[in-house]
Amino acid sequence: MKKVLLLHGYNGIPQIFHWLKQELEKMNYTVIMPNLPPREGLRYDIWKTEIEKIKGELKGEMIVVAHSAGNPFIIKYLKESNMDIKLYIGLAGFSNVYSTEGREDLDKAVKSVAPTQEELENFKNKVETRYCIYSDNDHIVPIEILEKHVNNVEGVPCKIPNIGHMGRKSNLQRIPKVIELIKENDEMR
Repeated sequence: MKKVLLLHGYNGIPQIFHWLKQELEKMNYTVIMPNLPPREGLRYDIWKTEIEKIKGELKGEMIVVAHSAGNPFIIKYLKESNMDIKLYIGLAGFSNVYSTEGREDLDKAVKSVAPTQEELENFKNKVETRYCIYSDNDHIVPIEILEKHVNNVEGVPCKIPNIGHMGRKSNLQRIPKVIELIKENDEMR
């Protein structure tokens, strides 16, 4: 398994994805990092149409690293696709609807990608290994929602203090834990 899909969230590709791509390519992984429509363009139907354009690249065993809204999107999409995800690493992931005061645009996007219980069950049944990396000071997704996501996907929790939402505002440049988990997974195969 030498393919990794990096799936961004609401605000587009986070800085950490550029670092991850570079590190993974050094490890001989093929990295697929689509630039999906951000913000108001984040609607399930729009993202699905964009992902379908690269469907050929998503064949075979793969690792998915999803950030924020990329998490519920991939859960939902997996129900409709035949992707073979062996390892899932969620960053600041959620799978329940939540709202943010004064952010109707974000609330609308969150509702658009929210998976059903059936989609969550399908995800748990199809994805072998699941990790959820989140922080104690995420300024976007409430901690209860982050922790609920870990339970919803039956993932292994990886709580890292003080890394925020892992996006632009957090100014996070790298997350070595992601590389560590991928290496561990490689060694187990």
